[in-house]
Amino acid sequence: MIRRIIPVIIAALITVSCGSRTGKEQAAGSGAMKVEFASLVANPSDYVDKDIVVEGKVVHVCTHTGKKMFIVGEDPDTRLFISAGENMPKFPMELLGSTVSVEGHLEQVVTADKPSENTMVASLEAAAAPASDTAKAGPECETEAAVAKQTSLGNLMMVYNKHEVVK
Repeated sequence: MIRRIIPVIIAALITVSCGSRTGKEQAAGSGAMKVEFASLVANPSDYVDKDIVVEGKVVHVCTHTGKKMFIVGEDPDTRLFISAGENMPKFPMELLGSTVSVEGHLEQVVTADKPSENTMVASLEAAAAPASDTAKAGPECETEAAVAKQTSLGNLMMVYNKHEVVK
């Protein structure tokens, strides 16, 4: 009797363990964990240097370079700065006002003294924009004003991988 039950138990354990491994591979395959915007605001340090997917409403797309945008959650004053990398296409202006799901790597922006909005924008624009576009992104740039309005996520930026329009 026991000889008949042991092979069944072993087969069941193998089946269960293989099923668990498949779920982990799928989560690791995307490489990014889904994060609620409110959770990101409450515990931003939990997600720094990680690949995440976050959903929010697009409230700003940079008109100068098209490589920067901001999304918000429930509180319109708490903005997450999204930067398109050097090899990524510009954000379409049509995204403004849309709800999007954005995947990327969350980074903390730190300068030698402290992370200030003007320093952050200047360094990001210099890195993301070609030399000809940098001259246009002066003090009148709307992105600089948008960064100045940031509250709790002021020293974070997401380096964008992809997005999907939700509504």
